[in-house]
Amino acid sequence: MSPFLTLKSDALDRISELAPQYKIDTALGVKCFRCTVAPPNRYANNTKPQLCSKFDHSDYYTVDCPWSTMCVKRIFKLQLMKAEQETISRDCAQQKNTEQIYKNGNWTKEHHIEEPYEEGCQTIDDSTYCFCRGSLCNSATKVEKNSYHTDAMAVIFVFNVMKYIRNIEY
Repeated sequence: MSPFLTLKSDALDRISELAPQYKIDTALGVKCFRCTVAPPNRYANNTKPQLCSKFDHSDYYTVDCPWSTMCVKRIFKLQLMKAEQETISRDCAQQKNTEQIYKNGNWTKEHHIEEPYEEGCQTIDDSTYCFCRGSLCNSATKVEKNSYHTDAMAVIFVFNVMKYIRNIEY
């Protein structure tokens, strides 16, 4: 674990609070799009309803992720009364690991940013999780599972068209 990834929670939380006010870019973390399928719990601290059904790639849906180096997009199906609805949620990848450390006669929380994910998409049960690095990288609207197949078919089609055109010229 790199020493610069281990920080005291109070210090980083305070930096995260002050950064937007003074237009400071935090050194750790990325910006990701965040949207959820359901509105936030009215008792939760986050009262900003960032619903994926209204997602439009605007700043309204961007969040700072001081405890992440990756973004995530989850694609899953909701079973409705008469149909299935494919839905997408976006957020910071969960990488924060908190430990209680006993130092100098006191217990303190120490946070680490773990790297448990690989870039790319993987399907677990009925959900596809896509992890990516870089600010706002989780913006794509859909994962194309057949993109390689489609690309190969396009190459074959163009090759055959060119072959046909050459035969017509002679």
